[in-house]
Amino acid sequence: MFSYSKLSLALLGLGLSHFVSAQQTTHIERVEVTGSKIQDIDLESASPVTTLTAEDLAITGMSNLEEVLQSLSASAGPAGNATNAYWTSNGYATAQVNLRGMGIKRTLVLLNGKRLVAGGTGANDSPDLNMIPMGLVERIDILKDGASAIYGADAVAGVVNIITKSNFEGTTLVAKVGQSSKKDAENAELNLSYGNSFDKGHVTVNINYVDNGNALQSTRNPCPLSEVDGKLVCISSGSTIGGRALLADGQEVQFNQVAGQNGDHFETYDNDKHGYNWFEALNAYNPMQRLNLATFVSYELSDSIVLDTSVLYANRQSDQVVTPRGFNSVDVSKLFAYNPTGQDLTLKRRRNIEVPNPEFYQETNTTQTTFALSGTLVNNWLWQASYNWGRNTGTDGWSYDFDDTKVAHTLDANVCSTASNAAIPCGDYFGIGELSPEVIDYVTYQREGTGGNQLQSLSFDLTGDITELKAGSLAFATGVTVRKEKGWRDPDPIAMQNGEEDAISGDSEVKEAFLELSIPLLSDIPYAQSVKTDVALRYSDYQHFDAETTYKLGLTWRVNDQWLLRGVRSSAFRTPTITEQFGGTNIENLITMDPCDGATGTILNNCLAAGIPNGFVQDGSTIRTGVGGNTAVGPETANTFTLGVVFQNALFSATLDYFDIDVDNAINSVSGSNMLRLCYSDPLAYKAYCDSITRDTITHQVTLLEKRPMNAASKQVSGIDLNIQFASSYEHVDYKLTWDTTRLLKHQNTAFDGAETEVLLGKITSDRGSFAKWKSNLTANVAAAQWRGSYSIQYIGKAQDENEGGPIGSQVPSILYHDVQLGYAVSDSLIVSLGIDNLFDKRPPFLTSWNDANTDVFTYDTVGRRGYLKATYQF
Repeated sequence: MFSYSKLSLALLGLGLSHFVSAQQTTHIERVEVTGSKIQDIDLESASPVTTLTAEDLAITGMSNLEEVLQSLSASAGPAGNATNAYWTSNGYATAQVNLRGMGIKRTLVLLNGKRLVAGGTGANDSPDLNMIPMGLVERIDILKDGASAIYGADAVAGVVNIITKSNFEGTTLVAKVGQSSKKDAENAELNLSYGNSFDKGHVTVNINYVDNGNALQSTRNPCPLSEVDGKLVCISSGSTIGGRALLADGQEVQFNQVAGQNGDHFETYDNDKHGYNWFEALNAYNPMQRLNLATFVSYELSDSIVLDTSVLYANRQSDQVVTPRGFNSVDVSKLFAYNPTGQDLTLKRRRNIEVPNPEFYQETNTTQTTFALSGTLVNNWLWQASYNWGRNTGTDGWSYDFDDTKVAHTLDANVCSTASNAAIPCGDYFGIGELSPEVIDYVTYQREGTGGNQLQSLSFDLTGDITELKAGSLAFATGVTVRKEKGWRDPDPIAMQNGEEDAISGDSEVKEAFLELSIPLLSDIPYAQSVKTDVALRYSDYQHFDAETTYKLGLTWRVNDQWLLRGVRSSAFRTPTITEQFGGTNIENLITMDPCDGATGTILNNCLAAGIPNGFVQDGSTIRTGVGGNTAVGPETANTFTLGVVFQNALFSATLDYFDIDVDNAINSVSGSNMLRLCYSDPLAYKAYCDSITRDTITHQVTLLEKRPMNAASKQVSGIDLNIQFASSYEHVDYKLTWDTTRLLKHQNTAFDGAETEVLLGKITSDRGSFAKWKSNLTANVAAAQWRGSYSIQYIGKAQDENEGGPIGSQVPSILYHDVQLGYAVSDSLIVSLGIDNLFDKRPPFLTSWNDANTDVFTYDTVGRRGYLKATYQF
């Protein structure tokens, strides 16, 4: 195998040798297309690419790129959670994209063809799209194909390349305000763009401010629901106000929950009577304030060399109301002064409402800079040397939390004192309103952690035509890259001491070289107006893993002016992220279903064999889960294949593409619900999962799950994408129809050799979103004189709940969302637009495996109908 230095010299030697013998030729303007490093005058691509223009973004009424990208028919599953308040795979209030439902880590995000630093509050897995304001975007190219040979690791499911406005002239101010029909979820946005050409260059400046307001779950969902005997009934959390205890004689008791009544009262615990409705203290929408500043400067240093610089800065501040904080279980002696039971007990799952509901807050600062020198050689070959640097820092925390160690002190008579002004006061946690201010001051603290991410890359690229063949120009691109990344997370010291979170610190480095060729095969013959093949190789030498070579082989066959056939076979590669490889344990309360609750058949027999009694009922809907990294996890590889046909004429265009992605040694983290189900389906085959489960020896409730990434056997995804566009005019009315549809054919995982294959096709899940067979978007645009309007319909197909359930929640129906916008040009400078999203206020469906808000917040709109007013003024 070539070493990095040998391959680099070989590739650069190809360029320099041709440069020496080149003759002066006429300059040709070239454009780089997403999916290729070759800057070519022929924009046809072997890979399927969907493009969203600035006009497409403007008619959505959205202020966040995540919302736009996740609504695409090619997207599925969880991304960030800039809109849903609590669920996240990359940090609270972040915004990402998840192509093909394969996870954000398998979708590569680029800005003007360059990588972005990961974003969040420390050791994160993907860029935070909040750093890019929509008003700055010229277009977004979504490459729906594996592209590791072109862009390197992570481009498994596809690539999202965000192209910013580069030749913008003048000044434009956009102001938007809006709110939901429930008079919450307020949204305000100001976007100012300035562009100007000067003697030797151009400058673009963008300032963007977004303020998203609050929306409570309780205004949309009065309580969490479960299905009982074909009816939906309210359920409650087993973490209660006043406190619960397991007595020495095996009784479960609940202490007084009514302020002002007998503080020593306790009775047998009954979830229906004593449980807590946590929906009353949760957001349905993520409140956020965001400030973005961006500057792009292009300057001609000479007739053949141009300097391009860009600086982007983003500050994001967000917060969520969270339920009252608790603490770990504590053993309390029967002799303790405030223990009213006369027995030794274990105090557990107490919601401490004596302190007001806390806020969980985040603030991030992200800077991304690029410096690039580019020029043209005497033979019209183009070169570029660039340095890319990005840094993200963040802080998050709770306005208050409980120190488990200090709580234990206040429940230990050998440590605490009932005397006034005691250094360590004893605490009366046995009933509501009994905690003294002194105890609260002693056991609470402001919990705050910090972290960040950093990216550096240095690259040199060269592209041009090597020679003229009979069928056209033989073109190439080659280059070398050195990229370094690091991530860190420093939790609050008290949280670390109590075992709630571990520190994370890791880095990676890769040296890469690539070669890409565009080879014309046929031209200007019957049924072969143009036939060419694209070949690419990339060699990647990693710091922590063995070197890897990826390839791409593509073919485009233009039959005539209307018909084009295309196909790509490629390989892809993904190394573990810093959190997957170096992440410590972070304790989270995750929605998890215990299959021993209501078990039948094989699962019931295995639950009984494990000592779990028949009739067992899960206490609440969440389970404490330790989420962390795995130093033994290795890279994953993938093979991708696409095959498509394109038809176009003056009015109509259509593309039909088949895709197939096969991932080997897939890095995967099995959900808690699945771990439990598989364990009790076959305890021998899934012993590793069973070993990750800790149950209380008396109540048999799961007290802890360990969930870490591992290299699974395989993951397969396939389907068909259809895009149809029709544009025309009639009597001074211009109209355009765009229809995007994805039909999923396969989506399945195998955890390890010999394990059952998990078929996700047509399923909806508790933590991975919907894998409905059909997903579609239809948009109609009309313009006449000063008026313009758009109407969009989003279709999400029906799906079966992965955990089945009753007749209501076992299947979700298909859903249609309708959005409308009407705009009027008041003058040549001013356009006023009025829009409504979710026009018919479609409510999300109930499903058995809901993850929040009684539904799947990754897939469905939880806010409801919302309107907005927007004004665009050009100076």
